[in-house]
Amino acid sequence: MVSTARAGALRAGPDLDRLEGWIVWSLTGTLATDLSSASGTGLLDLSTGEWSPPSLDLAGLDPAQLPPVLATTDTLGLSAAVARQVGLPVATPVVLGAGDGPLATLGTGALGAGVAALSIGTSGAIRAVVPRPFVDERGSLFCYALTRDRWVIGGAISNGGSVQRWAGEVFGADLADGSARPDDEAVLALAASIPPGSDGLVALPFLMAERAPLWDPALRGAFLGVRDRHTRGHFIRACIEGVAVQLWAILTQLEEAVPVRSIRATGGVFRSPLWRTIVTDALDRPVTVTDGAEGSALGAAALGLLGIGRADSLEDALRLLRPDGEGDQQPTTPDPERVEVYSRLRTRIPALLADYHELADLFAVKTSRRHA
Repeated sequence: MVSTARAGALRAGPDLDRLEGWIVWSLTGTLATDLSSASGTGLLDLSTGEWSPPSLDLAGLDPAQLPPVLATTDTLGLSAAVARQVGLPVATPVVLGAGDGPLATLGTGALGAGVAALSIGTSGAIRAVVPRPFVDERGSLFCYALTRDRWVIGGAISNGGSVQRWAGEVFGADLADGSARPDDEAVLALAASIPPGSDGLVALPFLMAERAPLWDPALRGAFLGVRDRHTRGHFIRACIEGVAVQLWAILTQLEEAVPVRSIRATGGVFRSPLWRTIVTDALDRPVTVTDGAEGSALGAAALGLLGIGRADSLEDALRLLRPDGEGDQQPTTPDPERVEVYSRLRTRIPALLADYHELADLFAVKTSRRHA
């Protein structure tokens, strides 16, 4: 079996979406796209799984310009030319696969009712699986196909683990471990010495143009409530708390479509007990950290097993790859006192953002020929 789902797991944007189609064509000689990739284009009728005539017309496209849409578990045969080059039998099954987000969700095992998937790397996302397409009228949540009867809805933030990395470089430059970068453990130890809520210091962690749920490319980051008692540990912890609160904002919108009782998480930041604790308390849900950071690769393998008939369902495929949830950590449960602290913080954020928008012009970058 060859799975182009792994190509999907490497996607980082539209250019790599096009790369996936090129890989399918290169391996099989067939021009086609998978339902998952197509569902993220804005050109698909989610109810039929076919290209949408009104959308194509609006975009000025002819249906003949687009490849046919196949199921994510459909297989095509490896071409004779490629088979000779790689030493595999001709017509070896090539499973079309799916996009990074749906695969990461599958890789965490967040398939059951009431379970959401959370991933935090440089950026972050919360997703849940639903049996049919869901369209968020506000446009805050995405909806991508995993299979024809499993759809992934959720939202992504641009500012995830990268915010802690930035805070460490700014406030912990002296904590380098012999490399050019500050030691993460030392940086996190500073933050861990500060109480939840950072003694009133609030970080709006928008170092990059933010996506869900704000979708405001002009919004900039800020620290609010600064006092002379605040140390660098406060600033670092406030940054992590700010990320967690933004994830909570997505979770609240996600729950309008599907209730979430627990979360399965993946990502390098969760090696840190501090990150696990802050995220668990801010989201007020038990969080189980799943084994390894390659959630998308695991999801690709599971989808591939289903595609070639080695598994009867996605759940069955995951059990074959990771019997009994092998490698999962024990769930981290919310602490009521810390949950209350973050609840108060969450209620403050909308008002802070409203006031902050009033000051937006102050932060506009302007150039001048004259300098004081």
